[in-house]
Amino acid sequence: PIDRRAKDRACPSNMGPTPGAYNYVVTAHKPTSVTHSVVGNFTHDDELNLIVAKCTRLEIYLLTPEGLRAVVDAPIHGRVATLALFKPPLKKKHLIFLATERGAFCVLAYDSAKGELVTEAMGDLTDRIGRPAECGQIGIVDPECRVAGAHLYDGLFKCLPLDRTGQMREAFNVRLDELQVVDVAFLHGCSKPTIAVLHQDTKEARHVKTYEIDLKTKDLVAGPWAQSDLEGGTSRVIPVPAPLGGAILLGETVIVYVNGANANAPHMSVDAETRGKAPVSGTSSKSVDVGTTTTTRAVAVATRAAPFMAHGAVDADGSRFLLSDAAGVLHLLVLQNDGERVVSLKLEPLGSTSIASAISYLDNGVAYVGSAYGDSQLVRLHAQPVLVSEDPPDLSSGDQNSTTFVEILETFPNLGPIVDMAVVDLDRHGQGQVVTCSGVAKDGSLRVVRNGVGIQERAAAELPGIKGCWSLKNGDDAPHDTFLVVTFMRETRVLAVDDASDEIGECEFEGFVATEQTLWTGNVLGGMACQVTSSGVRLVDAATGALKASWSPKNEHGEPETIGVASGNANVVVVATSGGKLVSLRVGVSSPKNSDASSMDVDGVGTEPLDGSSSLIAVVATVDPGGEVACLDCSPLEEGKPAEACAVGLWSAEVKTFSAPGLALLSRAALARADARDAASVDETGTASGGSGGLLSSGASVSHGVIPRAVLLCKFEGVSYLLVGTGDGALSAFALDATPGAVGGTLDLSESPKTVSLGARPVTLSAFK
Repeated sequence: PIDRRAKDRACPSNMGPTPGAYNYVVTAHKPTSVTHSVVGNFTHDDELNLIVAKCTRLEIYLLTPEGLRAVVDAPIHGRVATLALFKPPLKKKHLIFLATERGAFCVLAYDSAKGELVTEAMGDLTDRIGRPAECGQIGIVDPECRVAGAHLYDGLFKCLPLDRTGQMREAFNVRLDELQVVDVAFLHGCSKPTIAVLHQDTKEARHVKTYEIDLKTKDLVAGPWAQSDLEGGTSRVIPVPAPLGGAILLGETVIVYVNGANANAPHMSVDAETRGKAPVSGTSSKSVDVGTTTTTRAVAVATRAAPFMAHGAVDADGSRFLLSDAAGVLHLLVLQNDGERVVSLKLEPLGSTSIASAISYLDNGVAYVGSAYGDSQLVRLHAQPVLVSEDPPDLSSGDQNSTTFVEILETFPNLGPIVDMAVVDLDRHGQGQVVTCSGVAKDGSLRVVRNGVGIQERAAAELPGIKGCWSLKNGDDAPHDTFLVVTFMRETRVLAVDDASDEIGECEFEGFVATEQTLWTGNVLGGMACQVTSSGVRLVDAATGALKASWSPKNEHGEPETIGVASGNANVVVVATSGGKLVSLRVGVSSPKNSDASSMDVDGVGTEPLDGSSSLIAVVATVDPGGEVACLDCSPLEEGKPAEACAVGLWSAEVKTFSAPGLALLSRAALARADARDAASVDETGTASGGSGGLLSSGASVSHGVIPRAVLLCKFEGVSYLLVGTGDGALSAFALDATPGAVGGTLDLSESPKTVSLGARPVTLSAFK
């Protein structure tokens, strides 16, 4: 994004600007509205790329078996008006021809060695005189890469000759007799660069005429054919590749294929897919004589009365095209031919998508539907109809079936176009949120935009019923995680990454219990991994998975107990047992830097085994937490240092902090529901109270309390916090105040936690870096 600084003009006119008063304008959200998309071999000659223009940004994706992978996301200093791909004869990769709304253009290539875009050519398409075209800017490239063209002004067409390497020569203008140009396109299979010009006359009738561009004389010559008196809603010219050639003219009620070749053997045909509707009047094809031009041969097909918004070729020979209309219906246009000429046209509706502004067919039945009016989509086209909903069809809307040929694989959110918006502070914490009225027609929606961390999905796998997920390293000094532990209701699976193929697959970890749900797992010192299940704690070799030690909880009578909640770090694991006890365990082998007394004996509590357990797993302390434990966390506040505290959330709607590993009580606080927090903010006299809610006095009733579902100890910018996620979707942040003097210090909860609402469902918390 382009950052700008501008002086504040809010002062009276008779006064100068206030010294040092400036406005700082910056883009808060990247553009998401897709205006153009093309497909080609841009990054490598054997790689297929999807190139998407989003207002002031250019995004390049690589088509992989797993889906689209982002390669380049580059800002453009201007709004993209035209985008085209072309491949010069002496180039192995495609080049990008791009122009902005202010007339600046460039030719971009991709440097595979550096992994960045390279500007091959650049310039300005504007002229000093000329009336800007009402239809907007048009930029096209000859299929034989002999010339690029642009239409910016009425009556003028700018030509940019290209050599065999894609370098541009001196540009020149040619005069067009047609002033109201609707669309322009280069035709395929012509000996000279030939354009088809769709225009409108003074009586609002539309016609199409072809011209040849003479690069030597720098002038236009009458082309091979023309077609007059088209349907009044004709808005697009789609060139058809060789060997068929010609062009498709898209109208609101009729689609016409026109070609001047083989005109001596005219064949007129209309194939209308009426589906209960009568063919539109005046859609029959006809042969006409246009004077000095060759007689044209036209084939037409009737359509619904809806303008087409975008199109994209499916086959390289141009026998099939995807069309999207203003209602968001995706159609397939088939040019039925005998190999040399088009015999008839066939139009089939496939299904509903977003209202498209760009369509690009990728491969294997997958297409990209870019939209400036709603969310963009990646769809798969099926040869047979598929069921899209198990609900009965809505007969009142005319939907007689619930099947479609279109399957939506992925959706890319789009905020635009924003019709209206408002900034609101729903939680009254000074954190404004933007509520937007986004989209057009059936794609309209309300969107909420808030400041936070964005997460981009890179890969996905269908594994229903996941209850937890952790990553493990195969050793203390391993630079990257190797294993992914996934747990379900009654089983645990370990997935491993293959370094050679960079693929992930299931592996055997004999020391782990595979028939139970894992409550917590992580790496511990000594090159080992720890698994906590309801039956006990197990230590295994992180590289081989061999069992090293195990521990199971027992009550004072020696009877086995179960573990309900667990958390741990590199040397301490804390578990909550069914007997209402909180047990702290020392696990693994202490490293030399953590072997001093201050690192493991924070509270002066001995670390020798208390119950005869293995030296790799030793019970340090056992306490009564004062209630049934709902969640707990003992993450270190600083990386590389031992944990100083353990946070515990109770079903009695309160949180407590204990020292680690001695489990001495440090502080406690009760939680309140959102409605109780709002009510507590104003006292009976209408005066605001001191706290912002979330912390009740020790004698206050907890009948309105809400159960904590997740707790997390963390540090932001040097300040320690306890984050509490509750069952009503709220997140409370308690500041932890360190009080010096005690052994290792004590951590007290702040009396005014900041609480924000994240939704209506229970909150889960996980730390990442």
